[in-house]
Amino acid sequence: MSLKESLESGMQHQLASQYPEAESIYLQILEKEPDQPDANHLLGLVRMEQERDEEAVTLMEKALGLYPDAAHFHHNIAGLYRRMGQLDEAETRFREAIRLKADYGEAYQGLAEMIKFKVGDPLIRKVDEQLKRKDLNPGLRSYFHFAAGKILDDIGQYRDAFAHYTQGNKFANRKFDSNQFRSLVKDIIYVSSPSQAKRVEGAGNPSEIPVFIVGMPRSGTTLVEQILASHSNVYGAGELNDMKIIAASSRQLSRFKVDYPNTLPGLRNTDYATLAAEYLKRIQALVDDQNVTRIVDKHPLNFQFVGLILSMFPNAKIIHTVRNPLDTCLSCFFQNFTKGQDYSFSLGALGHFYNDYRRLMEHWESVYPGRIYSVRYEDVLADQDNETRRLLEFLGLDFEQQCIDFHQTERKVSTASFLQVRKPLYKTSEKRWMNYREELAELARIIGIKAEPTVTISGQRSILS
Repeated sequence: MSLKESLESGMQHQLASQYPEAESIYLQILEKEPDQPDANHLLGLVRMEQERDEEAVTLMEKALGLYPDAAHFHHNIAGLYRRMGQLDEAETRFREAIRLKADYGEAYQGLAEMIKFKVGDPLIRKVDEQLKRKDLNPGLRSYFHFAAGKILDDIGQYRDAFAHYTQGNKFANRKFDSNQFRSLVKDIIYVSSPSQAKRVEGAGNPSEIPVFIVGMPRSGTTLVEQILASHSNVYGAGELNDMKIIAASSRQLSRFKVDYPNTLPGLRNTDYATLAAEYLKRIQALVDDQNVTRIVDKHPLNFQFVGLILSMFPNAKIIHTVRNPLDTCLSCFFQNFTKGQDYSFSLGALGHFYNDYRRLMEHWESVYPGRIYSVRYEDVLADQDNETRRLLEFLGLDFEQQCIDFHQTERKVSTASFLQVRKPLYKTSEKRWMNYREELAELARIIGIKAEPTVTISGQRSILS
């Protein structure tokens, strides 16, 4: 097999999330050619997925030393530095990627997410020039529109910013079946009845290690995790997909060979302990600190599995983050999620998803009264000290000052809130929706919130206006 064929084979495995297979191929290449830049870079990306960031940096920096003009090398290591909190280095690498490749839309978006723009910033003209091109493919155009939206939002041109974000979402071409999700929520509510909860009382594993932060994306889940992960007894595991995997695997144990949630009535009480043991094995493999007594899984969409979680772990702590609905939805619409949040690319789908999420959380609170701790994002901003103390008390942990100084905690953050948790609390994102009152009128109607539009004068559509 030629070098090209080997690299292509490795990338195919990598794209399919078959990381051990990809790793094996790249190691074989590097054994013969230690200075092969692509193999070093690709193995670095595998190390990123394996949470081995220091090794990833070493490999990717070596690749850059061998091939310094590779724009995608600079872009990818910028993303790594960003999640590690090395923001100055990340900004430098994003800018270098743009210098080397003027139409690198993803790099423009990555850089735009990191900095606060002022009128006259040179990047503004570069983005505008790219958007005027007729030959941009839809994917690139989407990235540039998201970058333009962020720039215009920063400089207060809100109507034009919203127009660009709308185009960015449109050209992303992401589809979501709202009816299918609504049907899933109906099934969850039907199956996870009070009688089902009573039937499985005493099942599962009594461990108090798992902590779940659930809610809508962009509702403060990362902030709450960062506060908790700053405690000496808490490990913040980030957004894990393990509960989704566990829920799917329940089919193998259930008498009813159907998909979640309809598997649940067919599970024996002992099956919940089996599922709990598998989940614990997964999360405990992430931690080697003997002081850790709580492990936080902050995947927001775990709100779909609250009943299953409390059947598996009757002593688990569930934290529900809540934020102003319009601020939450606006932030989702302005975020070009890479995967898993397809509903956020349409205001209509976003509104209906929010309604279904809210309906399901109301169901859990009625079935499990007192078991779910709700924390309002706005309350944390207003009274960080007391809200932090209440959170720690809910988890049975003593207060530690570093939870207040969470921005000084060094840990990787891969979500869109990477910048927020590196700074002390600020309130600029509170009531942000009011800048877009008119544009959000239909969304507000869908989710049942009154948001009267104001009279505004339409501006130019050029990013330079």
